[in-house]
Amino acid sequence: MPKSQRLWSHTYTYLLDQIHGMKAGENQLEPEEELTRKLGVSRSTVREATQALLQEGYLTRRHGKGNFAHPSVSQLRYRMDLTSDFSKLLDTGDGPVVCQTLHSGYVPCREVMRRRFPVPCTTVYELDWLYSVGERPMLFCRTSIPEEMLQRQPEPLSTDASLFPWIRTYCGRDFAYYATHLGCRCEEDACRALQLPSGTVLLNWQEVFYDLSDVPVAFCDIFFHPEHVDLTMVLRP
Repeated sequence: MPKSQRLWSHTYTYLLDQIHGMKAGENQLEPEEELTRKLGVSRSTVREATQALLQEGYLTRRHGKGNFAHPSVSQLRYRMDLTSDFSKLLDTGDGPVVCQTLHSGYVPCREVMRRRFPVPCTTVYELDWLYSVGERPMLFCRTSIPEEMLQRQPEPLSTDASLFPWIRTYCGRDFAYYATHLGCRCEEDACRALQLPSGTVLLNWQEVFYDLSDVPVAFCDIFFHPEHVDLTMVLRP
């Protein structure tokens, strides 16, 4: 790791640890000049670290007043505003995150995808997979890729794989963004995978992946265990 990156990481970690230990009403961060002297780093390194914490919601900056820390934010878990990678989202230190393929193969396009996907399709490559933390099932996902989007025969997702690279590998597309729709519904395959009673209504996260040309490439139908995953977001007023 380059020296500049080590210094940035050290500064970022120090500031985050300081935030963790603060209390409401006693949460103003030390001035940049003082942090520079204390940590033995440049002022630009301090600014880069605080800027990262600002973007992540741990700090608020007020001109003429300084930076104010939010220790309550540091207590939030499963922050969907910080990452779209489920491996990182679920990695909260409670145990190893494991991805298990439950089913894969070519099937007719399901009705839920036809209603959401902007382009008509008939046959899709479907992959059902389950994320667990230790022995606890956390998240069920059904990924569907139109057959014509595939450049070669996919292989099941490995236990340490992320979804974006997996789709990129077999579609050969450079992804730009995904559009997410949140709702609630029952899906029996998800209930079985998450070890929940039949008919349980689950938080449902539907995604359409788009490439750089704004072409829809894949559809994801995702369900979260209601007791194991408490999704959070930090939004600015």
